[in-house]
Amino acid sequence: MNFNVLIIGNGNLQETVRSFVPSRNGEVKLSVADSDIAAFESLNAVAPHMVVVDFESSRLNTIKFLNDLQHRGQQRDMIVVARNPSIEHAVKCIRLGARDFIQLPQDSHRLKDSVEDIYAQWRKSQSSAALHSDQRDRFNPSNIIGECRQMQHVGQIIQKIVSRRWVTVLIRGETGTGKEVIARAIHYLTAKQANNPFVEVNCTAIPETLLESELFGHKKGAFTDAKENKKGLIELAQGGSLFLDEIGDMSLTLQAKLLKMIEEKQFRRLGSTDSVTVETRIIAGTNVDINQRIEDGLFRRDLYYRLNVVTVHLPPLRERGTDILLLAEYFLEKYAGEYEAPVRKLSPEAKKLLMHYPWPGNVRELQNTIERIILLGDDDEIDHHEVMAAIDTQRDLERSQPSQSKRTIEIPDKGISLKEGEKRIIREVLKLAKGNRSNAAQILGISRPRLKRKIDEYQIR
Repeated sequence: MNFNVLIIGNGNLQETVRSFVPSRNGEVKLSVADSDIAAFESLNAVAPHMVVVDFESSRLNTIKFLNDLQHRGQQRDMIVVARNPSIEHAVKCIRLGARDFIQLPQDSHRLKDSVEDIYAQWRKSQSSAALHSDQRDRFNPSNIIGECRQMQHVGQIIQKIVSRRWVTVLIRGETGTGKEVIARAIHYLTAKQANNPFVEVNCTAIPETLLESELFGHKKGAFTDAKENKKGLIELAQGGSLFLDEIGDMSLTLQAKLLKMIEEKQFRRLGSTDSVTVETRIIAGTNVDINQRIEDGLFRRDLYYRLNVVTVHLPPLRERGTDILLLAEYFLEKYAGEYEAPVRKLSPEAKKLLMHYPWPGNVRELQNTIERIILLGDDDEIDHHEVMAAIDTQRDLERSQPSQSKRTIEIPDKGISLKEGEKRIIREVLKLAKGNRSNAAQILGISRPRLKRKIDEYQIR
């Protein structure tokens, strides 16, 4: 796709702008107009991403042109340039929607900066659009691995609800069954634009005292460490989807606030009296028996009804039959590519073992097992002994966790920031998992790539 630039003025301005755009592969396309009539024709024909107007062009009344653009709703990123501008004209142009008013040649560096900024924003939007398209393809129900009847039914439900943009969805299933994958499938098939965000939060991975601020945000001074206003994850999900994983473990206090937000589409940041209006699809995930938690007084019945407009049940891996082998083959190819290792084949005995093992950790356990096989194995064929060894290693790691699970995170009297709290939690979990990121991600209930991003963000060593 081309970066379209419309220049309204003389040829010298055209050459100046062209020299400022850091184009590659001829992706920049310049059009020139010398009057308002020609400019409007070009606006309709080429839909420019940027317009540069010579204020002193003899065949254009720039103020009238900008006013007409505003009334027609055809405003673009527009830069107005002049050799002998007046402050009055500059103010009028800015008020009528011009991005900048620049005097040439004195401030040519400002023109260069503005052109480069608009071009960089366009490049970013192109990358976002490509990523969005890739994610739509990746999480399309037809590309979700699973041929069993239950997973086919899941795909049918997703296809039915994507056109109902704000309908809440509850995804139920054991840990490791792929609730996040289904949540993303719903989001990316629903999202109309690349900037519709998908925001994920694991309700068990963040301490209750920090979760409220994480979700709803806070006003400066709301508590000891609130040194500036902060948007919460609900607000950041505006126009997109908010995935609340393991919502069954959310406190009753937060459940009440979440219910109010869903019903009124409004909420208040901590410490604020102003309401924030938000439209986002709420997708909740849980691995617990919500009905039992309601009976135990640990989950609000009214919130359950709000979330349970559409329910997606994910079957455990042990009930998915030959899907086990389909997933194993997928992970074999995936990790062979990631680790630049040869693609290995499963022996008949190995396939039989995979099919008969109960997979208490579901798809996540299978994924970790195959990753370990690719990392440690050498032969072209994977035998059942190698599979059993990888499974036993996984079981040993899980059995070792309870004895190491009691760890304390010190919180100073003056309080602690949300980021610092999250950083300390991740550091302690990595110690618990002895540096194994896959196991640490499993303990935290997040994906391995997300854990890696957090480790890089907090510079955890």
